[in-house]
Amino acid sequence: MPTTSTARRAWHLYRAWRNLPATLVAVGWARAHGVRPVLGADLLVECAPMPPRTYGRGGTTVGNAWLHGGLGGPVRRRHESRHADQYALLGTVPFLALYGLNALVTRNDPRLDVFERWAGLADGGYAPARGAPPGSGRTRTARTATSSSA
Repeated sequence: MPTTSTARRAWHLYRAWRNLPATLVAVGWARAHGVRPVLGADLLVECAPMPPRTYGRGGTTVGNAWLHGGLGGPVRRRHESRHADQYALLGTVPFLALYGLNALVTRNDPRLDVFERWAGLADGGYAPARGAPPGSGRTRTARTATSSSA
């Protein structure tokens, strides 16, 4: 039976392969803006510091590439890694369509967004919304989310 670290590594490899087309586009975008991407052990590519207005909110994950202006760190990386999981699980086009639809329904409030909540509101720097379901602001552990958290 594979160990947890072996299973995690296998997931990271699969996720990187599945997200490769979107990742290449995002890395190209970062390079065009003078950023030198850095590949992490979890195969998430960190692209920072991006110039203002070249990414959304506090940072944006596209495929396996995380673009941000300097809000790095292991907790935020864990949040963005979960977005990379979402790309891999749903596929790039379906994920982007569902994320966009969710943004319309929630009026772009990340605290109500199902994808942001699944990625861990606290890890993403978000406080839970008033009236949000109990526990929606807590960070999920690797056991309850996926086997891919860093």
